[in-house]
Amino acid sequence: MTDAALSASTPRPRVSAKLFFADPRFARILLLLLVAGLVLGPVIVLVRASLAPAGMLPFETSTITLDNFRQIFASPDTLQLLWTTLLYAAASVVLGVGLAIAIAWMTERTDMPGVAFIRVFMFSWMAIPPFVIGFGWILLINPGNGALNVLLRNLFGLDRPPLTIYSFWSLVIITAFSVIPTAYVMFGGLFRNLDPQLENAGRVLGGDGFTVARKITLPLLTPGIVSVGIFMTMIVIQAFELPFIVGLSAQIRVLSTRVYLLAAPITGLPNYGLSSAFGVFLLLLAGLLMLLYFRMVGAGDRFRVVTGRGFRPKRIRLGAWRLPVAGLMFFLFVIMALPVAMLVWTSLFPSYRLPSLSALGDMSFANYARALGTPFVRQAVVNTILLVVASATGVMLLASLIAWFSVRDGGKTGRLLDMLSFAPTAIPPIIMVISILLVYMRTPLYGTIWILIVASVTVHLAFATRTMTSALIQLHKELADAALVCGASWWTTLQKIILPLVRPQLLNGWLFVAAHTSRDLTVALVLMTSSNVVLSTAIWMMWDFPDLAGAAAMAMLLVAGLLVLVLPVQIMAARDARRQD
Repeated sequence: MTDAALSASTPRPRVSAKLFFADPRFARILLLLLVAGLVLGPVIVLVRASLAPAGMLPFETSTITLDNFRQIFASPDTLQLLWTTLLYAAASVVLGVGLAIAIAWMTERTDMPGVAFIRVFMFSWMAIPPFVIGFGWILLINPGNGALNVLLRNLFGLDRPPLTIYSFWSLVIITAFSVIPTAYVMFGGLFRNLDPQLENAGRVLGGDGFTVARKITLPLLTPGIVSVGIFMTMIVIQAFELPFIVGLSAQIRVLSTRVYLLAAPITGLPNYGLSSAFGVFLLLLAGLLMLLYFRMVGAGDRFRVVTGRGFRPKRIRLGAWRLPVAGLMFFLFVIMALPVAMLVWTSLFPSYRLPSLSALGDMSFANYARALGTPFVRQAVVNTILLVVASATGVMLLASLIAWFSVRDGGKTGRLLDMLSFAPTAIPPIIMVISILLVYMRTPLYGTIWILIVASVTVHLAFATRTMTSALIQLHKELADAALVCGASWWTTLQKIILPLVRPQLLNGWLFVAAHTSRDLTVALVLMTSSNVVLSTAIWMMWDFPDLAGAAAMAMLLVAGLLVLVLPVQIMAARDARRQD
């Protein structure tokens, strides 16, 4: 029974502000228009801008030309740009996913010690902003006075710095470290849910460990590994912050930074037409990877081995290798944490100093007090709080409404809402944000904190909707039917009955959006003006000034705030997982 049928017998309210909450049909139409405006509007404007003449905004002319695309395909640099982007993504993913597979296998299929710590570390590390990690690596391995370079030169008497931040492979390795936590989370469930019965049968029939892994385990995991690899490749191709922070200094150009520099050049006027044309090209590439991802996920149905019968994966005993393997994992995590540790050190001195025991007596929190005492930073903190609260609350409310109508009705409108809300997944954030810039450039929203809120809601809509849809699917429709039969409106039913039942998922989604909004630099940097600076752009401006000590102090305050949001939830989740093990 649908909402419309159940409410047909009740008197229709007058057309007023209450109509949205009383009539589900009106609410569906209004919601569909809102989501279409948020998602399709920027994409349409992006395509229109790519077809506009040089120097013209999409709304300033009705002329359509392919000159921007001709310039892209005629330029000899385009092929090199595409090759660099694909090589960067492939190398980062192969290295990052390979390490993630090894860590996931160790934590889920062996008796290695410290599993709870690894899980908490991995989940928490996803809260660290990529641009903060990039800053830390610059302080560590820049050729001039990077801390690691100075240490290695002194230890081995080298004439030249052995490491450099200004290389393609340094960017690949740093990006691979950022890939590991997300890939680990995805592989953890894959290894945890692998039924060991087939592996046991292979051993009973005489297969050794290598043969069983090659002929049974690996084929079973192949669809999952390939799908995760494609997904992470799509994420790295869309990535902007690390290629911007690290890659530009090394003269390494990828598609995402090329799009940004055309729309916001360091010198000269922006070329929105050419930037939009590159954006369309990047959008098509991301869409192709998305289709491949869904194809691999669909192919995984043939490899299902988890049924309704209970099973408990058998953990492999490492024996004498337990401590060496745990030590190797600890060493990897130390390397990953070095950039943050370097920023902590830098934040405690008036200016950049190399780590040494003699400097310990000069440490102080003066940079934190100085930064927080600046009106510019205080306004950035206020803007960040407003952005985080408004974006997370707004997107979860919108996602709850979309999930309600798509799950509850299942009609054409519901399916269309579901499709539109998922579309941002295939749109690179840098492309979406530049499109939003073009849409709202001539409106009162431009230059205010509200354009950041609109952009953040749009970018995170797909994740929030998936979260709430998955939660609402688990609830039987009779719960809502009973409330509607008793005279409650659809809004009252959703507010008083449905949302309280899915409060954990609602809270998790809110925390995810809040954490990612506060750590994001892409949205804030592209849409930045003097009146809507947030913490991420304030840190970038202080770093670029340069005020390395002040930027490090503000970065550590941002990281501390993010960990306060993320750590308690992950510690409780690790305890639950340990009890299940």
